[in-house]
Amino acid sequence: MRIIVATLGLVMLATPVAGHELLIYTVIVNSDGGQPADIPDETLKEGDSVWFWMKDTTENATLIIEVEKDGAAARSDALQFECELDENGSKVDENCSNRFDFVFNPVNSAGLWNFTFLTYVNDTLTKTSNGSVHIQEDIHDQLHNETQDNESLILDEAKKDNEISKQTIAAIVGMVSLLAMAIIASSGNSNSIEEE
Repeated sequence: MRIIVATLGLVMLATPVAGHELLIYTVIVNSDGGQPADIPDETLKEGDSVWFWMKDTTENATLIIEVEKDGAAARSDALQFECELDENGSKVDENCSNRFDFVFNPVNSAGLWNFTFLTYVNDTLTKTSNGSVHIQEDIHDQLHNETQDNESLILDEAKKDNEISKQTIAAIVGMVSLLAMAIIASSGNSNSIEEE
């Protein structure tokens, strides 16, 4: 039985374990707000990302995005519809951006996250809209940890079996040695008796 358990443990170690493929979800923010404002449930998991694109063509409009969950918050820089480029295609203003990338932590970020889209025109707040996403737990990490714990238990059991086997072998070698010494001793006594 112990050999079967140890074999299964080794097979489990050889089996590749892969997490989910990380996803990037795009939210377009135009004059009507985020599209979609509410990302559908079960779309994103821990470790996935959302890219918020500023696509509001209102003259002199800028956008700030706030992402919040249970008091933890992140805030984008002021996003613009487009950034001026030089003749080489490089940004004239390196701080200019039209996209805010937010990555959900691979650990402990599951739950409801709220988005706030703040639209400014000529540096005056003109519109606020909201959205949300429910981030799913990456169950793979839990299964991976449980699998590692189970593998450790199986390997510990196999190690104990191996130690018992070594003890058994040592006992057998000791018994054989004792038996051999007894045979040698008795054959030495029978030779001395015959000589008399």
